[in-house]
Amino acid sequence: MITKLDGGLSTALENNGNKLTTSLWTGELILTKPSEITKAHLDFINAGVQIITTASYQLSYLGCGKRGWSQAQTDEALRASIQLAKGAVTASGRDVKVAASVGPYGAALADGSEYKGNYGVTKSFLKDFHARRLEVLIASSPDLLALETMPDTFEVEVILDLLNDCPIPYWVSYSCKSGNQTNAGQSFSDAVLLAKGAMAVGINCTAPELITDLLFSAKSDKAYVVYPNSGRSWDASKKEWIGNSTAGFDTKLIKQWIDAGVQIIGGCCGIGATEIAAISF
Repeated sequence: MITKLDGGLSTALENNGNKLTTSLWTGELILTKPSEITKAHLDFINAGVQIITTASYQLSYLGCGKRGWSQAQTDEALRASIQLAKGAVTASGRDVKVAASVGPYGAALADGSEYKGNYGVTKSFLKDFHARRLEVLIASSPDLLALETMPDTFEVEVILDLLNDCPIPYWVSYSCKSGNQTNAGQSFSDAVLLAKGAMAVGINCTAPELITDLLFSAKSDKAYVVYPNSGRSWDASKKEWIGNSTAGFDTKLIKQWIDAGVQIIGGCCGIGATEIAAISF
């Protein structure tokens, strides 16, 4: 049985008339317009998903601090991201799991670094960056953790060390490029093997036409999770997606992904509730 994941939370929010122009992206609305977060979650739940991801992707103590938030405010926002998602599930009356979104260090830089990796920082630095955020999210009791848009295995190694004996199932999802590589240039096959303790491993925020070859380039005894974007490129200076959009995945691609071992399918940036509702297995 294939599980349907939600799409891009930012896309759902923008489709509802919200402007996401700050470095905290969807995270900004957690404290300023929480009802809009709930509404976007409900859009995806009503589209038939079994998993929704939280608005915590862009939240970090470094990134929030740059916006003038205190540590306590960041703690509050991280907890609230889980509470808002759970509240949407309760309001829907449906059996939907909540996955806490854990973005990479590059997301805090707000310059598109999650599509590059190779940050030039130490593992000790990355450990300090991720540790408290993971602790707060786990303590808020989501059903799952989504380590997503990870461009670099160097960073994933650090996060996996922090998640040793993690009480919550998690998946690892890489942002990738052509040549069957992560965006930092590592072999996707090697990246898959790194995620030994994960419930699933896969690819997100990557052009849909690259997914099939990436999946077949690796061998894994775990389920694959895929949630591509709409095929456009991120302009970090303008804070917008540019280029032509496929805005959905045809059944041929989805069949190829399932044949490769995918068990969780959704969408990322540019894929809203309408596109998610149209996905069929």
